[in-house]
Formats: sequence, C-alpha cells, structure tokens
Amino acid sequence: MVRKGTQIGLAAGLVVLMAAPVYAGISPKFLIERKGCLSCHSLLGKGGRMGPPLQSTPAWSDPDRMFKYIQDPKSVNPKSIMPKVRLKEAEIQAIVDYLQTFKKDAKAPKGWKPK
Repeated sequence: MVRKGTQIGLAAGLVVLMAAPVYAGISPKFLIERKGCLSCHSLLGKGGRMGPPLQSTPAWSDPDRMFKYIQDPKSVNPKSIMPKVRLKEAEIQAIVDYLQTFKKDAKAPKGWKPK
C-alpha cells in the first residue's frame, strides 16, 4: 500500500533518474561527483579549475586515450598530477562514453593542445 503523497515523490524521483544518462547500470555523472573529479575539473560550469573542463576533453583526446588516462594518468602523461582513482573498467568506460556525448560541442580550453 502506497501512502497518500508518496506517489508524487516516487514520480519525481523517476523523472530525475531518467534525466541522467546511465551506462550499464552506472551513472557516470554520479561517479564523477562521488570520486572527487570535480575537485580539480569542472563539468558544465561546476567544480574546480586546476584541470580542464571534463566536457571539453573530447576536443583533444580520443576515447581510448581518455580511458587509459582515467585508469592510470601517469602511464599516458608521466608529468600528470592527476591521482590514480579506484574505478572498475566498466565505470571508466561509462565516464568515457558520457564525456563523448559532448564531442559535437567540445572545444579545448585556451592553452590545451591535442595529443
């Protein structure tokens, strides 16, 4: 039995869940927020400024390089200050797939060069 008023809360919750993309049951936006990526990077105007905006990464990095970089930053760029973050391969792939959705509008920030 559903109590009166609960149906509205459930419906609103479903709308929010449906609005965020989910890959293989994983919400990449949730991972980006939960794993601390926004401490250094921004995503759609929210977060840090030390690293490049995440939605701009498809402008200079292909999906394979992005995957490797997230998995082990120093293996791609020995001078990287990005820490290695504990993520499963499926989680990394979900993040890469999500960031690729910005490819059409992605522009490298001033000073960032394609690799």
